[in-house]
Amino acid sequence: MSRPPYSYANLANPAEPFWSEQAGPPQEVTLKPYPNVPQNTLDAEILGEMHRSQIAGISAAFVKDNRVVWANGYGWADLEKSRPVGPDTIYRIASISKTITATALMQLWELGLFRLDSDISSYLGYPVRNPHYPDDKITFHMLLTHTSSILDSGGYAAALSSPHPPLLSELLVPGSEAYSSLTWGDYRPGTQFNYSNFGVGIIGALVEILSGERFEQYAINHIFGPLGMDASYVPADIVNYEKIAILYKTSGNSKFYPACDYYPEGQRPARRAYQYPLGNYYIGPAGAVRANALDLAKFMLAHMNGGSYDGVRILRRDTVDLIQQIHWYGFGLEGLFRQMGLIFHITDTLAGRRLTGHAGEACGLVSDMYFNRGENNGIILMTNGGYYQFLRSGYTNIEEAVFNRIYAQLAGPTRPLPRVVTAVPGVSKLVVNGRQIFYPVTPDVQAGDFFIPALSLADALKTTIEFERDTLTLSKGFNTLTALVGEPYLFINDNPIKLESPIYTKEGYIMLPLIKVSEAFGASVSYTPAGNIIVKLA
Repeated sequence: MSRPPYSYANLANPAEPFWSEQAGPPQEVTLKPYPNVPQNTLDAEILGEMHRSQIAGISAAFVKDNRVVWANGYGWADLEKSRPVGPDTIYRIASISKTITATALMQLWELGLFRLDSDISSYLGYPVRNPHYPDDKITFHMLLTHTSSILDSGGYAAALSSPHPPLLSELLVPGSEAYSSLTWGDYRPGTQFNYSNFGVGIIGALVEILSGERFEQYAINHIFGPLGMDASYVPADIVNYEKIAILYKTSGNSKFYPACDYYPEGQRPARRAYQYPLGNYYIGPAGAVRANALDLAKFMLAHMNGGSYDGVRILRRDTVDLIQQIHWYGFGLEGLFRQMGLIFHITDTLAGRRLTGHAGEACGLVSDMYFNRGENNGIILMTNGGYYQFLRSGYTNIEEAVFNRIYAQLAGPTRPLPRVVTAVPGVSKLVVNGRQIFYPVTPDVQAGDFFIPALSLADALKTTIEFERDTLTLSKGFNTLTALVGEPYLFINDNPIKLESPIYTKEGYIMLPLIKVSEAFGASVSYTPAGNIIVKLA
């Protein structure tokens, strides 16, 4: 299994080669011995994993208690020129870019320029409709949760390899030669997850329309510049361009061939003219950011710290909480995606923790940016190619191995942190250890309990959540709770819990009783004089 591929194509002229005429087409090279001398156990372990998978190069950084506490680089950024990797080596970070694109959009949401349930047609200036469901609007929330029914096949796939990509409207509105019915999934918008690079590209176009700025310049003005990052969606904007790593694909015979960012030594990446009007920057927002691990850590720390890094605020705290809460759950991309925030991925697969962030894959690179706000730590990992293998989790063997070794050395064993959940009837959110979880629909007081959306409750109690054939399952440790829609029972490890009223749905969300479910997982429940519900879970 592999993650969605990304074109390395340039936005203005995607069909052009990624090498310059001066450099000529790249040649295959072999992996040479690494230049690194291990200084400690962690170095030796990472280099050992690199040897096993023939990884060209790795940069990584670990943050803890609001700062980078460790960073290093191993291997080669350029095999032909023997340029070593450092923690400041710059990579095309692939799908981690999506979290930056979403941050840009949510900055404009904070200004009140749109609602998450708004029809994107009203902002693009033309109708955007799935032809199978022409009466259903496509919303910002759908784009941010990969549920819009807009697919990467069809017109978008063709645009990636076109020397003159069409306008966005020509891909979305019937009547153009670029329009294709393959752009649309045959399901109602908002009802299914389908990982969509095109959908994130449309977010970039909407940022242009809402802000009145070119998308790549908006990111520099409002995210990269304020945070002090040498980063951009366009390689020509990178100040330290000589530190950009070549990304390598492998040929099956222990050979590596450059697949992205191959430039002559000392030559700045060329800037190509871009003549499209605002609202057409749809190739690039899904995966084109170049950044190094140390700079990307600044962006990650801003999200870990409720929107602020080093005195610079890029988002409000409540916006960050909204972005990072569970908005969708299910089985996406063969199981890699089980829980999603607004573009941000929520996973229980890596390092034995619940982590929030995103992964990427492109042109041989795999990349990761994930953090745990409860423990106040996180990791950046980038590799520029090798003979890694994808595992059933959807991650590669090199990612899982390096993640686990870094966390074991620098974070220590997982420590169950007490969770205190406060629910206030009549208020539109839960508060969990200071983090807010906003309800997607209004809770109900029924039969002496407080019924809230199941995904909000799973987020608050930090359980996994699954739904299949009218049966909802929440799991935490050795405990599994099931609920059947329409039935007045819960089951905890197959032991029944009688309810006064049946499990029901509201506006498409399954509603569960907060008190009964919390107690089933061993939580204590108490009440304040004002009627607030306090749930404490060890």
